[in-house]
Amino acid sequence: MTVLSTADFHSSVWTNKQYMAVGLAEHTKVSYIESMGLRAPTVSKADFARLASRFGKGLRRSGRETSVPNVRIISPKVIPYHGAGVVRAINRRLVSATLARKLEPTPGSVLWTFSPLTYGLEDLHSRVVYHSVDLLHTLPGVPRDALLAAEERLIARADHVIASSAGVANHLTELGGRPQVWENVADVEKFSSAASLERDDSVVFAGNLTPTKVNFHLVEDLVERGIRVRLAGPVSIDGVSGENELQKLLSHPNVEYLGKLSLDQLAAVCGRAKVGVIPYHLNEYTSGVFPLKVYEYMAAGMAVVCTPIKSVVAARPEGVVIAESDNFAAEVADVLQNWTVEQSAISSRLAESHSWAGRIEQARGLLIGVGSS
Repeated sequence: MTVLSTADFHSSVWTNKQYMAVGLAEHTKVSYIESMGLRAPTVSKADFARLASRFGKGLRRSGRETSVPNVRIISPKVIPYHGAGVVRAINRRLVSATLARKLEPTPGSVLWTFSPLTYGLEDLHSRVVYHSVDLLHTLPGVPRDALLAAEERLIARADHVIASSAGVANHLTELGGRPQVWENVADVEKFSSAASLERDDSVVFAGNLTPTKVNFHLVEDLVERGIRVRLAGPVSIDGVSGENELQKLLSHPNVEYLGKLSLDQLAAVCGRAKVGVIPYHLNEYTSGVFPLKVYEYMAAGMAVVCTPIKSVVAARPEGVVIAESDNFAAEVADVLQNWTVEQSAISSRLAESHSWAGRIEQARGLLIGVGSS
């Protein structure tokens, strides 16, 4: 089967795409097509590095094997300016000429795509699953109209449409889809195994440190109250610079920036802290977000405090505290003060049923009905 991703396989922060590919690879061979670069590059150091990396992959033999059994990585050769019709026409030819030969789909083959922009890959497969985990068209720098048009066509073609949140499901329904809602899950086994009885009075935020999602002012409110905050994750990987805000925050004595952590390292950090926060802005993009970190935090035994993003409010897990921006810091301080070992154990148990092991079984059940090669 083929997984069409919107992220490179070795991204510093794994999301649905890599977990799904690796999980399905336990049962079938998977070709993992990396990101086609939906966001147009900008004149920035990060984007130059991204382009250099992609160019380097293009020079190497595509279809590289990984240390993960049954997973083969393919880096697509496309021009990352998808908003122009002439570029999309060229890209369609490039995809047809290069990927069709590498994929060699067989009768009954399945395309599991996280990208609405496929350049005809669905025509090479017998069955199609569209798994939408973000409102991609709302991100800065992406070709909004082109993505929406491609998404509408893909929904009409797909055998199954999956949404990661109520917000995404509403969007897909407006485009004519009948989505199943699969809220994001987590590697709960890894995080629960790292849970410790001995913890310090600290708060953790783990994820992409971008102003598109994260309200840095809310984190600043926490540290100004004397709360120790640990931040982990890459900076502004969506091309939106929040350097001034972030640097001011990182220079605060109550902030510890841990950088990009492996999942094992992140689990260890979460297992020693008391509260995990999700200080997201309330905007068009975050209205479709149900963060994986909800269940990572819970599995690690942390209390969870989240701003009222729509998809979490619509399916709020037991014990998760929803806090408005104007009292976010006060709620976090209260939860931190009242954290108990007993409540931590309950939180970890509640997360058990939201694991990737269970999700992969759910995906396999779906594939039985659509073919799985």
